Amino acid sequence: MAQRKPEEKVTLNQVLKLVDQLTAEERNELRRQLDDKTWGEDWRALCSEVDEQNKGLAPLSEEEIVAEMKAIRKELKAERAQGSN
Repeated sequence: MAQRKPEEKVTLNQVLKLVDQLTAEERNELRRQLDDKTWGEDWRALCSEVDEQNKGLAPLSEEEIVAEMKAIRKELKAERAQGSN
């Protein structure tokens, strides 16, 4: 059976040297892809946090969500009405 080679660790300096060899257009594409990846990781972390906070809670029905939204809107209208007096 063939042995697997251990993965080489790539350093930040090595990556920066490679990035220096890219064209401006390629660097912009790299930046866009890194931003997308970071945004995706942040989104997944946020979803996990929300899931954890809501663990054990029953999901809301559509009717309950609509009722909550109406109650919030009613409160906001009342606050605006008080503020204009």
